[in-house]
Amino acid sequence: MNEEIDEYDIYHQDFTTASEWEVFIARLEEVMQEWHLPTSKLAKQFSDYTKKWLTKTEDIKLHGLDFRLTYHALEPLKGCEETDNTDDHSILKDIQNGLWGSTTKFMDDTDGSAFPVSNWFGLKRYLMLCPRSPLVEGSVIKLVMSSVNIAFTNVDCGVPFFVKIRDHWQQTYLGIYEDTDFKVFFDTIHLERISNQCSHLSGLVGLFKSKISSPIPLDAVVISVKFSYELKYSDTFAWRQRLLSNEFLSIDGFDVKKLIDIPFGLESSPIQSALLNAIWPQFRESAIVDSSTFSDIDPLMAPTWTITIKIHNNIRGQLSDTIERVMQLLENNQLIMDVLGLSKSLGIVNPLHKITEAPITISKLVKAAMRQNTSVGEFKGPIADDLLMTMLYYVFPDAVASNSYPYPDQLEVENKHENGETRLCSYVKASPVDGLVWRLSVTAASLISAGGLPYLAHLWYEFTQELQYRWEHRILILG
Repeated sequence: MNEEIDEYDIYHQDFTTASEWEVFIARLEEVMQEWHLPTSKLAKQFSDYTKKWLTKTEDIKLHGLDFRLTYHALEPLKGCEETDNTDDHSILKDIQNGLWGSTTKFMDDTDGSAFPVSNWFGLKRYLMLCPRSPLVEGSVIKLVMSSVNIAFTNVDCGVPFFVKIRDHWQQTYLGIYEDTDFKVFFDTIHLERISNQCSHLSGLVGLFKSKISSPIPLDAVVISVKFSYELKYSDTFAWRQRLLSNEFLSIDGFDVKKLIDIPFGLESSPIQSALLNAIWPQFRESAIVDSSTFSDIDPLMAPTWTITIKIHNNIRGQLSDTIERVMQLLENNQLIMDVLGLSKSLGIVNPLHKITEAPITISKLVKAAMRQNTSVGEFKGPIADDLLMTMLYYVFPDAVASNSYPYPDQLEVENKHENGETRLCSYVKASPVDGLVWRLSVTAASLISAGGLPYLAHLWYEFTQELQYRWEHRILILG
């Protein structure tokens, strides 16, 4: 008996639902439209550019694969003139000029772009579709490239479009550009092994001449050579930089001069790698011999050497970290009593709780206040007494008869002269050097770097106690 088939399942399926592949293409077209990359909307070219690359980024998915679509364009130089109107002919001409220029500028270092295709093909703007994980399967690569071709044609994109394939370290790309008359492929390959013919200069010159296939003898080929050697730095290299440690907070290793020495410099090496180039700018093929058996090309004999230092991103310095810690105190809502643990050790509670207690007597409040006052003298903070007194004597040098670091006779403040009058500069935001506020600031910065917030809170607590004592006893506050 034939199995009955429900006609509803056959004739009522929704075949108009877009597949994931079609959604991927539509998203590519949508992003390119948003970035004004069609030929009709493309920004005009300029005569000169800076070395800064402007970037736009969008994340796209296809069959569980995460891609990042980025648009890279050189920033035009301010004040430079615009070139001819943007059309298919002018765009293709600019690409051709870039390709020719890249062959003569290969001696230069990288142009700072995120991907080397701009340097290889002399591009000033391009699109890059980069997968998060390596794209190695041939079927997936063909699917992605077909999607890129369809989206590129539908939008009439005016910039070359690249797709990164294979392992990321291989720097392998497939790229296209197409207009009404021409189609350009920017494809790269990664060879596992170099053929014997391509391993020396003589073989490369022979290969070059064979590709030209000239019916007449060719003149001597003019050659430029560059050897690059890259030294990559790692954490194994020692980077000795003075850091404030617990020795600074001990009376044995303490020195008042260290208070003025604010942490400066980098905690780790800022150098990522150093690239050394040995360059022969130009010579005829007969001037130097380089074959499989003998070579005249010795990097030590190169007429030109260049070195390029690559710096790590987001370098943090000790001074900026110290300032950032101090600025973060503005957002800290903790009470100094809580930081030092005085609330628990001294039995301090919310004063409003005393009001709500019943019954309330004057004697109870007086006894509580007396107990609190007698306990303040027994407070022990994180800073040792000997070290604390040395710091306070530096901030208040007039507290002792003979002090090695007295206040200067005259505190100098930057002034300006206008119409014969001396006025304080409006841009001055700092206190006079070596004054009371200046000494307190540098001491606080050193403490928060070496010991953290509890050490700074202890110093501030003792500083306010000293100010209160001088205020109550009418003692002049110098500095």
